[in-house]
Amino acid sequence: MHAQEFAVADYRDIPYVGNRNAVWVIAQVHLLFASFVLGVPIFAFLCELIGYLGGDKRYDKLAKEFTKLLTASFGTTAMFGGILVFLLLVLYPKFFGYLTEVFYPTFLFYVSLFIVETIVLYIYWYAWDAMMERKKLHLFMGFLLNVAGIVIMYTADAWLSFQASPVVLAPEVTGWQRYWAAVHNPTWNPVNIHRLIGNVVLGGFMCGAYAGVKYLSAQTQEEREHYDWMGYVGNFIGIFGLLPLPFAGYWLMREIYEYSSQMGITLMGGFLSWLFILQAVLIGTLFLGANYYLWQGLLRRTEGGIKYQKYITIMLVTLLTCFMVWMTPHSLVASVEEARKMGGSHHPLLGVFGVMSAKLTVVNIMILTTFISFLLYWRANQQVVVSWAKLAKSFEVVLFVVVIIAVILIGIYGYFVPAVFRVKVLSVSQVLLVLFVLVSISIMTALMLKNAKMTGVMKWGNMTVSSQYALVLNAVMVVLLMTMMGYARSASRVHWHIYGVMRDTSPNAFTPALGPAAALMSLSAFIFGMFLCFIFWLSALSEKKAKPVSAEGVIATKAPAYFHKVAAFVTVVLCVYTGIAFSLPQRASLPPVEEKLDLATIKSDKDIANIGNKIFFGKGQCALCHTIGSEGGRCPNLQGVGARLTREFINETLTKPQAYVKLDFDLAYPEYFAAKMPTINKPPIDLNPQEMLGVTAFIQSQGGKITVGIEELMGAGATGVNMVSSVVVPQISGTEMASSSENKDEAVVPQNP
Repeated sequence: MHAQEFAVADYRDIPYVGNRNAVWVIAQVHLLFASFVLGVPIFAFLCELIGYLGGDKRYDKLAKEFTKLLTASFGTTAMFGGILVFLLLVLYPKFFGYLTEVFYPTFLFYVSLFIVETIVLYIYWYAWDAMMERKKLHLFMGFLLNVAGIVIMYTADAWLSFQASPVVLAPEVTGWQRYWAAVHNPTWNPVNIHRLIGNVVLGGFMCGAYAGVKYLSAQTQEEREHYDWMGYVGNFIGIFGLLPLPFAGYWLMREIYEYSSQMGITLMGGFLSWLFILQAVLIGTLFLGANYYLWQGLLRRTEGGIKYQKYITIMLVTLLTCFMVWMTPHSLVASVEEARKMGGSHHPLLGVFGVMSAKLTVVNIMILTTFISFLLYWRANQQVVVSWAKLAKSFEVVLFVVVIIAVILIGIYGYFVPAVFRVKVLSVSQVLLVLFVLVSISIMTALMLKNAKMTGVMKWGNMTVSSQYALVLNAVMVVLLMTMMGYARSASRVHWHIYGVMRDTSPNAFTPALGPAAALMSLSAFIFGMFLCFIFWLSALSEKKAKPVSAEGVIATKAPAYFHKVAAFVTVVLCVYTGIAFSLPQRASLPPVEEKLDLATIKSDKDIANIGNKIFFGKGQCALCHTIGSEGGRCPNLQGVGARLTREFINETLTKPQAYVKLDFDLAYPEYFAAKMPTINKPPIDLNPQEMLGVTAFIQSQGGKITVGIEELMGAGATGVNMVSSVVVPQISGTEMASSSENKDEAVVPQNP
C-alpha cells in the first residue's frame, strides 16, 4: 500500500481563536520577555560596574538581585519562543518556509548563539559569590552575556525588518552576499537601535516597578530605604534611556519613508494615523509619571526640598501643555454636516496643532523639561566648589533658553516649507540641537559635581504611596508602548506577509481597528505581567525567611498586603487603555477582493471614470496624499487637473513617478524635490492594466475630456478588476461616517498628521 498524499496547506486555523490572534499574542509575549532578558542584563551589568568603580556594595547587591530573576525569565522566554516557532510551522507553513529559505544560515547562527548565551548566563549567576575576589573576570562574563544577547536581538531583527523592507536581489547574487543583503535591509539598523534603547528603558522601569511593590510591602525602615533607593536607580536608568528613545523612533520612521512613502503614509496618514494619538497618551503619561517620581524625590528626600516647588509647577504646566498639543489630531472624523460647519475635516484652530511640525516641537520640549527635572535632582544636596561654576551655570541657562526658542522657531518655520524639507532638514536640526544640550550639559554637570561639597544627605524611605504607584504605572506604559509599536510595524505592511513580495491570502488578512488591536495588546501585557509576577514570587521563595527586626531591635509588624491592590491598579490601567482605544475612530484595513467587471454594464466614459473613482479612493490609496477640491494634502490638489495634463503625462506620473521633478521656488535657494509616489502598477499597490485605465479616466474627468474608451478597456487583457472594500468606520457619536470609497465628496481622509 502507498501512503496517501496530502496537499500542503498555505494556512491552518485554530477554531474560535484564529491563527492570527494566536500568533499575535504568543509572539508579543515572547518579544516582551526577550526584551526583559536583554534589558535586565544591561541594567545588572551597569549596576555591578558602578558598584565596582565606586566601591558601593548596594549596586552589587542590586545587580545580583535582578540577575537572579534572569534564570527563570530565560526559560520562560525560550518556552514562548518554542511555542511561536511551532505555531508558525503549523499555521503559516508557506510563509515560514519562505523565511527559512531566505535566512537559513541565520537560523543556525541564532541557535548557536542561544546556547552560548545560556552557558554564559549560568556562569555569570552561579559564580557570582565565587568570583567576588576576581571581580574583573565576573564583569567580563557580564559583558559577554550582553554581547551575546545583543547579537541575538540583531539576528532576530533581520527577520522582522525584512518583512517590512525586503530587498530586491539580482539573479546573479548568490551565497553569503544574498544572505547579508537580506539581513542588512533598509530598516534593520533603525529597528536594532530603537529596540536596544527600548530594552534599556524596559529594564530600568521594570526594576522601578519591582522596587515600588517591595517598598509598599516593606516591614522595616531598612527595607523601605533599600527599595526606595532601588526605585530611584531604576527610574534613573529608565529616564536615561527614555530621553533619546524618541530620536531613535524618528530615525526608524524616516527610514520607512525613505524605503516606501506609501508605507510611511499608511502609518502617519492612513488608517493607522489615530494610532499615534494613542501613542501620545502612553508616552505623555510616561513622561508625567517619570517626572512626578523625580519631583516627589526632590520634595521628600532632599533637605529644604520645598524650594523646588515653584520650578515643579512650571515644569508641570509645560508638560501638560505639550501633552495636549501632542494629543491633538490633525483630521477629525466627522459627519458631512459637521465637516461643512468646520469648513473641512480640519478644525480651523486645533488642526494647526495636529501637524508634525507642532508634534515634533512639543516632544523636544518635553524631553528638555524632563532633563531639567533630572538635573535638579542630580544636583540636590550638593554645593559646587569649582572656580568656573558661576560661568558654567550662566552658560547652561543661556543654552537652554536659546535651544528652546530655536526649537519653537524651527517648528513654526516647518509650516511654510515642503514636507520633505521639514522631515530631512528641520526635524533633524531640532533633534541635533536637543542632543547637543543633553550631551554637553551632562558632561559639564558631571565635571562640576566631581568634587562637590555635600550640604545634606538623601533621606531614603520617606516616599509617598502615590510615588510607588507612579513607578508601576511607568512600567505598564513601557510594556503597552512595546505592544503598540509591534502592532504598528506589522500593520504598516497591511495585507502583506512580506511587503510587496508575499501577499497574505488567509481569511485573517485584514488589519484590525484600534479597539480590537488594543484589546489584544492589553491581553499580551496582562499575560506578560502574570508570568513575571510568578517569577518574582518564585525568586522570593528561595530567600531566607525570618522575622524582620528594625535597627532598634524591635520586631516589625506585618506590612499591608499591597500586591492585590497593585494587581487591581494594573488591571484598571489596561482596561482604561483599551477603552480609550475603542473610543477613537475605528478604521480597519481590508485586503483587496476580486470583483468581476461586467463590461456590458459600461455604457459611457463616465462609467469608466466611476471605476477609477473607486480605485482612487480604494485600492490605489491615492487619496492618502492627493485631495480633490481642498488644500492640505501631501501632493497636488487634483481638482481641474484633467484640463491641464495630457494622457501621456498622466500615465508617466503613474508608472514612472520619479521621472517627474517638482521645483520649489518658495525657498531662498530653490531645491529639487522628487515626487514621493509609488509606482502604482507594481507591488505593493499593483494595479492591473484595466485599473490603470480606470484611474486615468477618473483623473481626466477632473475638468478634462475622458479619452479612455470601452473598446480600449476590453482590450486591456484582464477579465477582472481588483477593488478594495470600503474601510470599516462604525458609528461615532451616533452619526454614520461616509466611506471614502463610495462618495469622494463626503469622504473624510486623514491628512498629514
